[in-house]
Amino acid sequence: MPFRGQLNFPILAMKHSVQRALLGLFVFLSGSYLPGAQAQTARPAAAALYVNDAVQAGDVFTTSAGNDATGNGTSSAPYATVARALASADASTATIFIDAGTYSERVVLNKNVSLQGVDTARTVFDGGLAPSDVQTQETGIFITATGGTPTNPLTIADLKVRAYDYGIQTDNQVNHSNFLIEDVATTQNRQFGIYWNGFPNYTENITFRRVRATKTALDPNTRNNGAGRGLFMVNGSKINILIEDGVFEQNRRAGIDINDGSVSGLVIRNCRFGFNLGPALAVLGAAGLRNAEGVFLTPAALIENNFVRNNASNGIELKSCTGNGRGSGPGSFVVRNNYVVRTVGAPTNLSEDNAGIAFIDRDRNIIPTGGGVTGDLTTGGAYIQNNIVRGYLADAFRTAININGFGMVLEGANNKAFGNIIAQCQRGIQVQDRPANSSGSTPFFDIDRNSSLTSVGDSIRNNRLDSCTTSLRAVNLTAVVNASMNWLGSNQATSVRGASGQNGLLITLGGPATNFAQVSSLENTGRLDYTPFLHARTDMAPTPGFQSDLSYLHIDRFSPNLGPASCLQEGLTMVAENGTLELVAGLYDGTATVSKTVTLTNDGATTLQNLIVNAPGKQASLAAPFSLAGNLTLTSGLIRSSVANLLTLTADATASEGNAASYVDGPLRKLGNSAFVFPLGKAGVWARMAISAPASTASAFTGEYFAAGFGTRAAAAPLSEVSALEYWNLDRAGSTDAVSVRLYWENSSRSGIDEFSNDLQVARYDGSIWVSEGNGGLSGALPAGSVASAGPVASFGAFTFGSLSSDVNPLPVELVSFTATERQPGLVTLDWKTASEHNNKGFAVERSFDAKTWAQLGFVAGQGTVSTPHAYTYQDQVPGVQSQVYYRLRQEDTDGKLAYSPVATVTRTPGPVAAAKLMLAPNPATAYTTLQFSAPVSGPLQVSFTDLTGRLVLRHTLTSPTDTQITLPATLPAGTYLVQVNGAGVSGKAIRLVKQ
Repeated sequence: MPFRGQLNFPILAMKHSVQRALLGLFVFLSGSYLPGAQAQTARPAAAALYVNDAVQAGDVFTTSAGNDATGNGTSSAPYATVARALASADASTATIFIDAGTYSERVVLNKNVSLQGVDTARTVFDGGLAPSDVQTQETGIFITATGGTPTNPLTIADLKVRAYDYGIQTDNQVNHSNFLIEDVATTQNRQFGIYWNGFPNYTENITFRRVRATKTALDPNTRNNGAGRGLFMVNGSKINILIEDGVFEQNRRAGIDINDGSVSGLVIRNCRFGFNLGPALAVLGAAGLRNAEGVFLTPAALIENNFVRNNASNGIELKSCTGNGRGSGPGSFVVRNNYVVRTVGAPTNLSEDNAGIAFIDRDRNIIPTGGGVTGDLTTGGAYIQNNIVRGYLADAFRTAININGFGMVLEGANNKAFGNIIAQCQRGIQVQDRPANSSGSTPFFDIDRNSSLTSVGDSIRNNRLDSCTTSLRAVNLTAVVNASMNWLGSNQATSVRGASGQNGLLITLGGPATNFAQVSSLENTGRLDYTPFLHARTDMAPTPGFQSDLSYLHIDRFSPNLGPASCLQEGLTMVAENGTLELVAGLYDGTATVSKTVTLTNDGATTLQNLIVNAPGKQASLAAPFSLAGNLTLTSGLIRSSVANLLTLTADATASEGNAASYVDGPLRKLGNSAFVFPLGKAGVWARMAISAPASTASAFTGEYFAAGFGTRAAAAPLSEVSALEYWNLDRAGSTDAVSVRLYWENSSRSGIDEFSNDLQVARYDGSIWVSEGNGGLSGALPAGSVASAGPVASFGAFTFGSLSSDVNPLPVELVSFTATERQPGLVTLDWKTASEHNNKGFAVERSFDAKTWAQLGFVAGQGTVSTPHAYTYQDQVPGVQSQVYYRLRQEDTDGKLAYSPVATVTRTPGPVAAAKLMLAPNPATAYTTLQFSAPVSGPLQVSFTDLTGRLVLRHTLTSPTDTQITLPATLPAGTYLVQVNGAGVSGKAIRLVKQ
């Protein structure tokens, strides 16, 4: 880069010496002139003095032409020069008003008096210097005054300075504090637009608002001695610097360069940078101020909402800066919501590496040399969020010789990059550990004069890396970087990391010792923990930055894993409720817990080690076959499987028996020769089935429960009846082993079992009729128990409860179907049919909102004893806005015996619901406020604070509706703010908050 390559600090240091010598010349000249000026006509003390040129066109402040000889500095008799006004100014003078006109003088601002022009078009200081490769020291406004107060800063406003060597310059003999440079333009100056010197020690509380610094040091002017910066803040400790709403374009070097020394409390926001021949913005040595114990007291920097376009070098170049990896507060270094772009057609024939955002180590030794106070710190801790970077590309020839365009480059420890969009760049994001004083054209982002650092604790998450030749690249890293939850340019693992771990969208390179040889990005050698990664590039919200679509995530067990949680657990934690996890085929070690409704799928044979289901009222649905080699623990919630998407427990796998709230809804296969209890269920019914140990290790038994009648009840003697309510399927493969079969009931009334005796049988359907497999023993008791077959069973298929007597049998009503449908909002219609009935008194219709607590709605009379079909219907007016409603039938015999139907569930379509209104307490607030809502809400919620001008000052994301306390940063000024919450079920109306 021309800017970096030609910067020569020894020359700069010499230049500072020249400045000190020249200062004496300025003081001498001003001293020789001012006594003569003070000998002019005396004037009364005045808070304001006025200056006008010889022409009255466009005047605002004065009513006559200016004259140093006859004027007295009033609006009716203004002076002709600022020098004359300054000579006349005394302690009572606050402001010199400079009316419309063109002034050629060289102002020496040696008193704490503000300069106020009309505007940048009408009050113009024109030095008249023609472009030249000869450098002189002529300055439009040379500031030797110390400055104002924090509440009343010395102000220079509404004027333009052009065609000098230096547009505006401070001396290096006094510390300058409390200045406001506002609505000022510097243009076509031969060396610097604004040169702000922090020597001898510091400069503090300086604001540049709506400043335009353009066309500095353009050809044929020379760029020697660092010339070419639009705004150059150099030397000393620079404290509380605010640069906002400015324009910095077409400068020979940087638009803004904060260099030599250190800076703390820097804010650069809402500025426009374009077509500068160096970096748009360069900052050296930013870090928060510290107390004696080394604790940060102030933020390091906030760089936000800037528009950076088509600059010849880096977009935002951040050198030897230190943050704490946080998004706000003391010690934070934040770069957010910036738009950094090279447009289509921008040159790609780079002379050296370029980056949209470069957070790198360089020139740390210059910090103390320049009088800074942060030289003892270490580069790292940036918080880079919600930026958009596009178009940093190099042509094929430059790429071949390791000159590249980078979206973002990170060096040092504890850097965070969240929510950024990096698109159409050669290298999306690169993390690198460079040896000290690295140089040359290498795969590193090459920039010299660096220290050796190690990238530890970096986190690159929830970014969209789109249409980049390489999305992520790690170079010479020793530690693994957390790079999960990103859109990496593809949702195929083989494209993301390459079929064998190389030549994918993410790359791991060695260092100089291996000639930067590419190594596998998979575990053991890879340095990017890239899983889970996003399935889609969809931006889920219109708010700044990239808001990830968490409804579908990919898990690759071959990714490096920072732990301690397994990659599968991380995916289960991060995926959205009702989302999908797709696993790359392989063996997933460790334990993972399902705690939400989720769909699991894969791209090939996949085995899990240990799986815990602890998701009350929720379920894990399989959309592909899975094997499990360890332990399946069913605590709460369901696993839903199917014949095509089967869950298989391997020979050494074990499973808990489940419970009424947790079971496998669908087929479950068990391999091997161990006895096993299948934790099955369906439609709210937990219904285990067990087998004795098969003889062969090759055996494979598959069980499934159905909470409905089999379809035929024809039974062979000695059976009299079989259940019309439920049955199990048990299939065998891999062997001819016979096993004992045990069937469980958890509610005898529901299963139609009314006698705990040897009358109860295990019945098996042989393909044409139900046959008895006998009663080999009962376990439990009548309310809940089990019955085993009399011996090993050699043939398999459907199994259910049977009885030897017509008086002791399961449910006497053969229920064909039972459905519940909400055909219109709030009205549910229940329909059921029977094939036959025996001593049926009728049906009590019951309803529940949680499938646990039931209430009777009504009673529908039965048909007694009939052998013909019959249809019933019942309608329920549902109160409230419950999302799910459960129904069941309690069938009663004429002799008082009870049995229950399967549960029918209605998932309701929610009608219009009033949006929750926002309240704040406390309000007014000092350190925090709590969001209160008029109705229940669900996350995530986006909370934004804006000031009364509409400028965003604070953003917060609430992931839990119970975590609604917002900390108000100490750096947030007292005042009135508008607080708005966006999210599901929230009105979105802004309310006022008073910060005290």
